Amino acid sequence: MNTQGRESSPGPVGTATAGTGEKAGTPGRPRHPELDQAILHATVDIVVLRGFVGATVEAIARQAGTGKGAVYRRWPDKISLVIAAMRARVYEVAVPDTGSLREDLRTCVLHYAWGDRHGARFLANVLSEAPRDTALLEAAVEAMEGAPSTALQSVIRRWVARGEIAPSVPVELLTTLVSALALRQVLLHGRCIDTGTVADLVDHVLLPALRRT
Repeated sequence: MNTQGRESSPGPVGTATAGTGEKAGTPGRPRHPELDQAILHATVDIVVLRGFVGATVEAIARQAGTGKGAVYRRWPDKISLVIAAMRARVYEVAVPDTGSLREDLRTCVLHYAWGDRHGARFLANVLSEAPRDTALLEAAVEAMEGAPSTALQSVIRRWVARGEIAPSVPVELLTTLVSALALRQVLLHGRCIDTGTVADLVDHVLLPALRRT
């Protein structure tokens, strides 16, 4: 595994609490959500400006108006920090149940239209390094496509159970095609899929593949 561009903490930082990056084993330490968010926003800005390898915890801390120690108290290393920033940009994904197959699909695919162009450039810079770092790649893919893909699969399987879709449809294959297109758009063009692409995916790919003949 390549560790290029990764920084280590200047001292023991303890064990990070899953999903928060907050140091475990420090009862009574006050949380500062505003600083947490400032650091995450600064991470996005610096990675967009310098790329993943060029981004340093020192530069991120300076951008956030704090010191490296404050960053390391929350996240043990740069990868943990970058993944936390990535997850913070992926809003909570709900599984829709509108009563309409098309509308359920459209709502799910819209989850892949996350973020703005700035966010897309951040994701593209992270993903450009991810193939050289297994841990970063796994975390990045999970953060970007895990919840939206699960929601889309849940919707399709619900409509299978209702008899609207044949049980033989390749659910995982279809959801993988959608997420792969979203990732390709970010990697090659530095932007997310737009609402027109969402409509085309639903009307010309998913619905024809899912409906009974």
